[in-house]
Amino acid sequence: MRSPICSLLLASAVFAAPLAAPLVALGVGAAPDLAHAAVPETKRIALVDLQRVLMETTQGKNSKKDLEKAVAKSSAKLERKAADLQKQYEDLQAKAAMLSESELMRRQQELMVAEQELQELYAGAQEDLAKKEGLLMEKIYKNASAIVQSMAAEEGVQIVLVRSELTVLYANPQLDITNKVIVAYDKKFK
Repeated sequence: MRSPICSLLLASAVFAAPLAAPLVALGVGAAPDLAHAAVPETKRIALVDLQRVLMETTQGKNSKKDLEKAVAKSSAKLERKAADLQKQYEDLQAKAAMLSESELMRRQQELMVAEQELQELYAGAQEDLAKKEGLLMEKIYKNASAIVQSMAAEEGVQIVLVRSELTVLYANPQLDITNKVIVAYDKKFK
């Protein structure tokens, strides 16, 4: 004995088949013929790891060194100011018992202002360094982009993707033109 659901499915299949045949003959509901569809043919795809271009080109390496020097210089200046401020705090703690209440309050206020200024200097230094890094990276990116466009035109590449773990899960290593881009970049931008 068949279940009511099975009987209902069988009946709907029997009645639907004769109705669907004329529609398929007219091309309605039929699967598209992919062999004859007008799909543009992709000749070639390439990948470029821009992070490697940034880190491995001569200009990128020099920019990184310049940024590291700027960070070291800024850090040394901030560390000196922080050490000086710490010394002032320790000095105030040592002399607190000998100072009048108004003098103690005045010095504490001065130290709080100095600490706030130090925090502002730190934030400003971070902002300046981030801005410098952004400008350097933008310059290298624009240069690399121009080189990639030129290489793509020469080699008949229609699509160049940025290779990263977030954008490309897998690609044939033969599609990666990063090494060529680095060599061309170093030749053009010394």
